[in-house]
Formats: sequence, structure tokens, C-alpha cells
Amino acid sequence: MPKIDLTISISVILALCAIVSPIITCIINNIHQTKIRKLELKRQEYVETIIHQREFFENYLKHAGRCIYYADTDALKDYGEHYYSALMYAPEDLKSDMIEANRLMLNDQWNDASVIIEKLSTKIHTIPQTK
Repeated sequence: MPKIDLTISISVILALCAIVSPIITCIINNIHQTKIRKLELKRQEYVETIIHQREFFENYLKHAGRCIYYADTDALKDYGEHYYSALMYAPEDLKSDMIEANRLMLNDQWNDASVIIEKLSTKIHTIPQTK
């Protein structure tokens, strides 16, 4: 039976652990960092989407208010540009109110349109915001 020198065996085992341990640590760390980066990218995309949508709604409300209180050709033109962009991003529960407000504005029923725009403003405020 061959003799096993305990000092050499322990030295070989420690050498193998010293080589394998950093490799395993690196692999686990890379997997973790990849998951974290994917989450960061998803969050960034979400925030940019919300900000983009809010800009459309803010412009819509700004120009709708401008039309209601002072309807000149420039105000109507700007409102028309932003109305359809905001309508595209609007959730279904807002679209009917936006369409109704637009119809009233086109028929010069500014007071009725103002009431609907005020309701829209509070509804738009509840659309998901950045956290």
C-alpha cells in the first residue's frame, strides 16, 4: 500500500481550492451582474416611456387650455398637432373624454369642453408615474 504524505495532499488540495474558488466566484458574480444590468435597463426603458407619454399629455392639456381661454389660429393649430399624438398614447378610459372635448372645441362650446378638460387633467394625473 502506497504511503500518502499528508502535507503534500493538503498542499495540493489547497492549491486546487486557490485556483477553483476565484473562478467560481467570478462566474457567480458575472451572472449576478448580468441580471442586475437587465433590471436596470428595464427600469430605464420604463421611466423613459412614462416620461415620453407624460410629455404628450402635458402638451395636449397645455394647448387645449390655451384654445379654451384664447382660441386664435396658432392655438388651434398647436392643439390639433398635440391632440392626435396624445390620443394615440391615451388609455381607453381617456379616449372617449378626449374625443368628446375635441368635438365640443370644434363646435365652439368652450365652457363644456373646459369641464371635460378639467376631468381629463385629473384622470391623466393618475396615469403611472415614475417611481
